[in-house]
Amino acid sequence: MTRTGEGSVEGFRTALAAVGRAARAGGPETLTASVEAVAPLLPRLEGAFAKTAVLAGACVEWGGSPMAPAPVLPRRAAEALRLWAQVPTVWQTAMPGRPLPEPEQIAPGELVRIFADRGGRHGIPGTRMRRTALSWFDLEDWLRAMITVLAHGDFRAAVPPEDLQQVRIAAAEAADRSQRARWVHDLASVLDDEPLIVLDSATRRGFALTMSGVGDNFQLHTLLADRLIGDPSHGLLPGERPDPAWVHAATCGAPAVGPVNAVVRRFRLFDAQGEYISPEGIPADIPTIEGAHVIVLHPPRGRFSWANGRVHEHMEPSLALDRLLGDQEAARWFARVQPAREHDLMAAKPE
Repeated sequence: MTRTGEGSVEGFRTALAAVGRAARAGGPETLTASVEAVAPLLPRLEGAFAKTAVLAGACVEWGGSPMAPAPVLPRRAAEALRLWAQVPTVWQTAMPGRPLPEPEQIAPGELVRIFADRGGRHGIPGTRMRRTALSWFDLEDWLRAMITVLAHGDFRAAVPPEDLQQVRIAAAEAADRSQRARWVHDLASVLDDEPLIVLDSATRRGFALTMSGVGDNFQLHTLLADRLIGDPSHGLLPGERPDPAWVHAATCGAPAVGPVNAVVRRFRLFDAQGEYISPEGIPADIPTIEGAHVIVLHPPRGRFSWANGRVHEHMEPSLALDRLLGDQEAARWFARVQPAREHDLMAAKPE
């Protein structure tokens, strides 16, 4: 596969579109075969040819298996994130005093030439400078592919933990400048088959749950209310159950439920250290005790609502209520948590 010349790029784009149409028409087996065919190419691709990763993601979204790219795509995406973060520094050393142009303001070949010249003067290999320059143009393609495949639990399970860690680190550093990088960071942080202990401050009851694929704490709020509010005579919590439309939006339906039927929280969540758990956060950030994430429920204090059921459209969560804790077991957990810091402004402000 040649990587230079406008004609070759245009021909590549035409061929890629044709492959996509044929794969989609062929059904799941053809889609999977297409993903398997392009996966080995991904580590070597850059610039316009990174669209191949987008094609792989599209084939997965259309019904193909996401498994083939697991050994290669996260590493390549992490590399693209790291190189992209270096672009402003390299530009300033090469073109001091001039603002870094946006990708649409400069031709890829021109940026490659500038970076290669700078690298040559400092003894940096030309291949590294080339790939750094092209990351300015291809990063979003790698991120788009990652967003698609990371929504699948079997893909997340197949990626080596150290590769996911590198993705999280690199994506976190780019998250303030790229919305897709923020999504990739959160998806790479998703917990699967993770134990969760939930304690209710009002009733002193406790629950053991297992969560997988929960994208953010807004979604966790809704799912907890659905699993834990019910008949108190059966050990569940008193209160108003969430609207079924909220639960549908938080699990397998269209993520947005709309402002007319906004989700209203049934609890405030605190962690084992007594800190308020922000709805904008993710479950991975909730501290653990002996390997279990611990949440303490407090009354909702007013009406706090939001419009979305989940942030990652193609990731379906699981939150299973495994068992009710016995009174003595619940008491032991309560003895290990700190009182809620009610002075926390995020928890105490009027709603």
